[in-house]
Amino acid sequence: MINLTNLVKEYKEKKDKILLNQIYTELQSTIKQKARFIYYAKFYPLNLYHPCKFCRNCNKLNNVPKNEHNIICKDCDICKCIKGFFNLKKNNLCEFEDVENDIWLEVMRTIEDFDITKDFNTYLFSNLWEFIPSFITKDFVKSLSNKSLTKLDDEGNETQIDISEEGEIDKLNKEQEIQQKFEKTKNKILSLCKTEREKIVINLFLNDKTMTQDKAGEILKISQQAISLILNKLQKRLKKHLK
Repeated sequence: MINLTNLVKEYKEKKDKILLNQIYTELQSTIKQKARFIYYAKFYPLNLYHPCKFCRNCNKLNNVPKNEHNIICKDCDICKCIKGFFNLKKNNLCEFEDVENDIWLEVMRTIEDFDITKDFNTYLFSNLWEFIPSFITKDFVKSLSNKSLTKLDDEGNETQIDISEEGEIDKLNKEQEIQQKFEKTKNKILSLCKTEREKIVINLFLNDKTMTQDKAGEILKISQQAISLILNKLQKRLKKHLK
């Protein structure tokens, strides 16, 4: 039996294509086995490859292994990511050969980085253990419009989700941006309020687009004129602040 470590060492020294073909022959069954798992069996969570802005700015996952990310993020109240999964075969996202070729490219990178004083088998399998195809990027996930993907309901049953053509992920991100701008403006206005009543009045209008002065007066049991006076004072303060 050929010693793979010695074969790789010899190739790194001579850069002979015949030796590279021998390495490929030795690893062919391993590559196919890994490719089958990645292509047919593995499900990838959408939110790990296209996180929302809240997730991108989150530091909870610092120094946490990737396979544990989903456990930590599962019940996060801030996360606005689409909770779904995709499988390369089931969702017809690529061909089996694409995965096979990508693994071989990873093997080539592993050979280039290999320290010849170590054991190649150990180094290779540690690299391939958590291997994810290089084409699974944020742009790849964005391209999943009009694809029927998978999600789990509250009881853990598998159901289908459809990402619309306009891009549901991009739509969510835009909504988050609008919400962030609104919260920033809201906080600025509230900071100009001098009394608790002023804060209550302004919150009524900020949180309900259909709110009127008469309706606000009814809720707070004060006259419409009193509401108008509060809003006018706040408006003057805001103009002064902006100047």
